[in-house]
This record gives sequence, structure tokens and C-alpha cells, in this order.
Amino acid sequence: MYTDSVQLSLLTCYETEGIWKTRTLLSTNVLQGPFQMLFVNAALETLLVWNKDTMLYSLHNDSEWRYLRIMDSSNISQEASGSHIHHVVMDRSRNMLVKMENNVLFFCKFGMNKLFRLPTWNDPGHSVVLYLNQKEQIIMLTMLDGGLHVQKYPLQMEIRSAMQGEVHSCPFIGFTHNMNRPVYYIDKEEAIEFWVQATGDSHEFSNVSQTVFYDWKSFGCVLRIHYKDEFRPDIELYDGETFVRSVDANFIVWENFNRKDYYFNATMHQVACLHEAQTWTSMLVDEKHPEEAWGPHNYRSCFVDDSEKLGNLDQPYEIMNRSSMNFLTFSRENSAIYVFYVKIVDPNYRCLYFGKLRLNL
Repeated sequence: MYTDSVQLSLLTCYETEGIWKTRTLLSTNVLQGPFQMLFVNAALETLLVWNKDTMLYSLHNDSEWRYLRIMDSSNISQEASGSHIHHVVMDRSRNMLVKMENNVLFFCKFGMNKLFRLPTWNDPGHSVVLYLNQKEQIIMLTMLDGGLHVQKYPLQMEIRSAMQGEVHSCPFIGFTHNMNRPVYYIDKEEAIEFWVQATGDSHEFSNVSQTVFYDWKSFGCVLRIHYKDEFRPDIELYDGETFVRSVDANFIVWENFNRKDYYFNATMHQVACLHEAQTWTSMLVDEKHPEEAWGPHNYRSCFVDDSEKLGNLDQPYEIMNRSSMNFLTFSRENSAIYVFYVKIVDPNYRCLYFGKLRLNL
């Protein structure tokens, strides 16, 4: 659709209310067609509109329009060596990628008017497209001589590299990555900080921010909670697909990827232990794995007075059950996925449950 000599109107249908509304879309000559647009779900109607060179977004129910800019220029093509806009991808968190025909990528958080150029991933001559899958992951498809190459695009890592020194003071070193020689050298015992897609041996590198790939096929959907929320797993017993009852027995949890940034809110004293309770620190001896270290075979309740030693009751109480006051809290520093193993330790419970619990913070 071209806009050379016509006044454009936007026709909007509110399906739940059965209402149709018409309003002026753009002032004449603001944006020359052909153009594309994307409706952004928000409290007030918001549109993203672009042609081959320029992008605008609307405010206040489409009554006001602003350009997306790179530095002081609203001509995106000019900042991409003359290449035109190929397509635009946006996830539910309003992270938006603008891909140019020469594979230059720009990023912005929708609602801001500044685009940041991201590090180069592909040569200009490669045929590349992006798409957003059902798991809110941006996938990059590249047509090479050997066929189609599919990979996840590490958006957050690339954003941090692009915004270094721009919006915030970033403590991480930005690398110029050569796709043909993906090797970096550091001296022995030298420590550097950098963002990586996959980490190396922890004995070789220090201060590495680890990205863990979540196995959706094996683990299934995650439970999304806020870090301030009190969380205690509710374990249910099933006979095949039939629900039997909720489990009231004591259980323990540990994190699959060895995360340590979660905590138990109650101490042994607060839950009225008669003596020091078992903890992961006391049970993980002789380099045993968590699966073997603690369970019904060696569980001892701290509510039975069978010890002459009181011990330190100010330690966290690391055992939970359905009716206890004990629950998990999480670090406010990071948004992350936690994968917990859950194991019933009560020796009097006939059904031994050993499974996984997935959380997304």
C-alpha cells in the first residue's frame, strides 16, 4: 500500500465488545509506502510502523508518533551502510530486533526511541531470517552451502555487549568475535570477565557468567514466580494419570545446575528443633552425590530428642513439608530458571517420590 497522495485511516475492531473504530493513521508524507505495521498489545493502543528505511511508533492511542533513532538519525538504512529493513521481531518482554538486508541487527526496548547496533553475526551475503518460537526464543536461520543452519540467538548477551558504555557502566569486556576463528587466548592464572554462550572448565576460567540451556522437552513447562513470593512445592501423588492425594511427608530439594542463590527462610530454632537438624553441608560428605547422600535410609528428625548435643540451631532448616512454615526464597540479583530435584525423606512414607521441579524467576 502506497501513501503518496492519500490520507490513511486505521480501522480497529474490538472483538470482545463488538465495536469498530476509525482514526487517522499517519499524517501525509510522514512515512512513504509501502510500509508494514505491528500492533503492540498494551493498555493504550500502540502501533509500530516502518518502511524500508524508517520506523515510527505511536503513543496516546495513536494520536502521537515518534521516530526510532540511531544516534541523531531517523534513517536506519543510512546507519546500516545503505541496506534496507528486512524484518522485525519482538518478544513478549518488548525486546525488539530490527534485521537489515545485509544482516546488520539493531535492538531496542519498545517504548524507547533509541536503537542500538548489535555485534555482527553473519556476513552480508548470507541469507538469514529470524523467528520467535513458542518458548519466546529468537532463532536464527542461515542458509549455507551445506544446508540450513539453525541456532538460538543469545539476545541478552548481545544486548549487554552493544550497550557497554552507552546506557550503563558495564563491568564486562566486549569482544569482537571472528566466526571463522572462535578462539581467545589468556595466560595461565589470568582472570578476565566476559559473557559467554557456553562456559569452559571452571578451573581454567574465573568469574564466568554461565548461560544454562533449559531442556524443555525433558522438563516440560516452568512455574513462573516472583522472587519475593514465598515458595514451597506442593507434591501430589498420582496413580498413573489419576490423582490420589497430596503428600504430607517431609522432603528435601536441591538444584540441578548447582545454583546457590536460593535460601530457606526458617532456622532450626524457629521450627522448634530439639537438636541440630541434618543439612546438605552435613550430609554431603565423602564427595557423595546429592541423590545418594540424603534420603529415607539415613534421615533423622530433629523433633525427636535422641541426641545429647544441642548443636547450632541458628542454621537454616532445609527440610520442608506441606504444612510447615519453611519455604524457599530467591536472589533478587538475577532472573533465572531453577530446576530442583525433590525427594521424600520420611522413612515411614511408603511411596518414595524422586522427581524434578522447574521454576522461572
